[in-house]
Amino acid sequence: MVKPSLRHGYMLLLFIICSIVLNEIIIIGNDFIANATDSMLSGQQVFLPEFFTPLIWMILLGTVISYFKGIFGKHYSSMVQNDVRLSLGQHLLKLPFSYFDTKGTGSILTTLISDMEEMERFFSEILPGLFVNFIIVLTSTIYLIQMDVMLIIVLFASYPIMLIVADKLSKKLANIIKKLRTHMDERTEQAYDAIQGIIVGRSYNLYELHKQKIDTIINNMVTQACKSTRISSLGWVLKNIITTVPVIICYLFALYETKQGRISVGDMLAFTVILNRILYPIGDIVFCANDIREIGVSLKRIQEIYNQKEERTDGTIYKIPNINQAAPMIEWKDIDFYYNNNCDRYVLNKINFSINAGEQTAFVGGSGEGKSTIFKLLCGFYEKKNGEYTLLGHPFKDWNLKAARDCFSEVSQNIFLFPETIRQNIACGKENATEEEIIEACKNANIHDFIVSLPKGYDTFVGERGICLSGGQRQRISIARAFLKNAPILLLDEPTASVDMEAEQKIQEAIEKISAGKTVITIAHRLSTIKNAKKIYVISGGKIVEIGNHKELMKKQGIYAEMYAKG
Repeated sequence: MVKPSLRHGYMLLLFIICSIVLNEIIIIGNDFIANATDSMLSGQQVFLPEFFTPLIWMILLGTVISYFKGIFGKHYSSMVQNDVRLSLGQHLLKLPFSYFDTKGTGSILTTLISDMEEMERFFSEILPGLFVNFIIVLTSTIYLIQMDVMLIIVLFASYPIMLIVADKLSKKLANIIKKLRTHMDERTEQAYDAIQGIIVGRSYNLYELHKQKIDTIINNMVTQACKSTRISSLGWVLKNIITTVPVIICYLFALYETKQGRISVGDMLAFTVILNRILYPIGDIVFCANDIREIGVSLKRIQEIYNQKEERTDGTIYKIPNINQAAPMIEWKDIDFYYNNNCDRYVLNKINFSINAGEQTAFVGGSGEGKSTIFKLLCGFYEKKNGEYTLLGHPFKDWNLKAARDCFSEVSQNIFLFPETIRQNIACGKENATEEEIIEACKNANIHDFIVSLPKGYDTFVGERGICLSGGQRQRISIARAFLKNAPILLLDEPTASVDMEAEQKIQEAIEKISAGKTVITIAHRLSTIKNAKKIYVISGGKIVEIGNHKELMKKQGIYAEMYAKG
């Protein structure tokens, strides 16, 4: 399970100490009243000021300790929650790309929101409550044993049935909560998709379809929630019924013990007070299994993220070395790759190529043939299954991934902009970039004039995923970001595929500037954009089936020529 930070353990210890002292004060006060009662019943004179003064001091001391107990408990809860949130967020950012590629967005968001709320409830309510109840039961039990051991035997002999009922209810409740969490994942995923795809949804009038899907998910959630409520309510009712029986038995037995002269009237009154104090903590401890199993579902989902292996941080190369113009910038030998251990379906099979410094290279092929996967392997987002990959003359396994990725700038047709200002989005390309560097990058990307024409200029917010900008403007901002990074290798994933003719011309001019002196690797859909590439690799079925420049491939009249003819 999720482990709380030990550095806040002193707060939990102080909380426990305060709970013990507070309960001891109550027991001492209760014993004091019992002795005073016996003294009065025996005819002894009791001086009331002597009786009330110690009780007032006990009340004042108990109030102060109760105050600090609350502070220590809340502080421990808050610090542990904060530690888990920070460590989970940091761990999530270090997970490999493959985790996010396969795990649903809804599941991750539900874990970060709903499951974390349940974890907070565990540390703020359940755990402190367990400690307090355990301390009350333990100290009160010791007191009752000293009074009359038979009283405590009768009390605890009445509770085994509670354990059996609570166990059965908690198991059923855990299964229902697990299904409920799954439906919450689906709801979040569906809502996320509906919002992100709102333009497509409205263009194709998919409102009713989305509504039906969400209604079905919500109905399933309501069904599971109702089942959970019924079981929880049943547990609460049974808890009250079951705890009433031991009370009656214990009261009758206490009267019997008093009648037999084994305990005094004062002791019987003290027992009554302690019984009321110990009764509900025992029930809470027993039925706490329901809450723990319910929250355990969320803790396990959080733990699943913690159990994911982080992206590797090893390697001996931590900065880009001097480029050897004689050696290949990138070389692949017999590279194999398949997803999720599905070795029967190779995405890439025995891929071999070599790219020299300053060369322009292109990969073409049909949809799903593995072109984008090559980019993911080049940047280390996925690990090859077999073969050798060298980057700047060094085996890729010797590279620290951060340093390896510093070698690449990518300009993709799938542009992502953070919901921040234009300046902040461009500055992602270089840490501590100066204003002059950002402006120069924007001028090279043919976007500076547009930015300064905006009322807030570089401080203009782009909206979620850059929704406030056109496709061409977003693309030129991403090119400016790549300009600022100034990496030796440029990866182009058909950056002009989704823009109009005017924007394409400006983007193409910017790409020609950024490509100067760089090693350029292009994924091409419009084959007319790669006519000047020194070498073109045609991929089909996960294999390289044709190699050559544009003229050579057209002469072969093979797959490339057929693709070019189709435009």
